[in-house]
Amino acid sequence: MKISVIGSGAMGSLFGGKLSLSGIDVVLYDINRIHIERILLNGLEIEEPSTGEILKAYPMATSNQQDVEGSDLMLVFVKSTSTDSVAREFARYAHEGTIVLTLQNGLGNEDILCKYFGRNRTAVGVTSQGATFLAPGIIRHAGSGPTRICMSDNQNEKLSGILRAFLKSGFEVSLERNIADLVWSKLIINIGINALTAITGLENGKLLEYPEIKQIIADLVEEAVNVAEKKSVKLSYSNPLQQVYKVIENTGLNRSSMLQDFDRGDLTEIDFINNAIVKEGRKLGIETPCNSLISRLVKSLELINRERMV
Repeated sequence: MKISVIGSGAMGSLFGGKLSLSGIDVVLYDINRIHIERILLNGLEIEEPSTGEILKAYPMATSNQQDVEGSDLMLVFVKSTSTDSVAREFARYAHEGTIVLTLQNGLGNEDILCKYFGRNRTAVGVTSQGATFLAPGIIRHAGSGPTRICMSDNQNEKLSGILRAFLKSGFEVSLERNIADLVWSKLIINIGINALTAITGLENGKLLEYPEIKQIIADLVEEAVNVAEKKSVKLSYSNPLQQVYKVIENTGLNRSSMLQDFDRGDLTEIDFINNAIVKEGRKLGIETPCNSLISRLVKSLELINRERMV
C-alpha cells in the first residue's frame, strides 16, 4: 500500500511518520521546502512527551506533486482554506481505486473533495490526535485519542486495508456509519479552543486558568450547540462544555493548529470553524454573536500578523 500525505505539517507529519515506522510506503508532500529537505537529510523526529521517547522516521518527503501518483490513499491535512485548490491539482494523480481521506478540521472539506474525486472515492474522518510543529523536521505528539472514518458513499469495506494500516501503526481507528454527527462533535471542540488560543497566544491547557476565558469558551460552545440541536445533530457526548474542558486538559501542552497559523503569519481555518457556525446559524435564524465577534477578531489579527511579517 502506498499512502501519500497531502499537507505534512504537524498533523500530517504525525500520521505519515507513524505509518512509515510500521513499514508502510509513505510519501509526505508539502510546499514547506525547508521542512521537506530536513526530513530527507535527517529523517522526521517525533517527540513523545508521554514516554520521553524521540522517534525517528524516514518517509519519502517531497514538494513535487507527481510523487504522489499511484497512491492507494491520499490523506489530506492541508488547511481548509487550501482544500479546493489542492483537490483540483491532485485529482489528476489519483487512480480508479484511490481513496482520498480528509481528517481536517471544520465543516465543508468533504463536499469539496467529493466534487473532484466523487463520493465513491472520498472518505471523511475525525481524529483526537494532536501534534505541534516544533521546527523543520521535528514535531511533538501532543495528544492521543481515537480516529473514526467513513466513506462518503457509506461503502466502508473499501477502507478495510486502510484501517489495518492505521491499526498497525498504533492509531486507535474505527469505521463509522454516521460520521456527520462526529464531525459536528469535533467541530464544537475546535470552536471552544482554537480561536481563543490564537488570540491569546496560550497553549491549550492555560485557557482554563483564566475565568473570563472559560466564560467565553462557554458562550462559544453554547451557540454552537444551539445550532447543532436545530440541525438535529446527535453529539457524541452528553455535556458539550465539560467535554471541551476535558479535551483542553488532555491536550494541555498543545499549541492549537490555529495558534500555529498565527505563529507563521498564515491564514487560519476560522471560516470552517467558528464562522461556519455563524453561517449555519444565519440559515436557521439563530443568533451567534460570540462566534461572530471571535471570527471577525481572528480575521483582523490575520491581517495584522501578515502585515507585521512583510
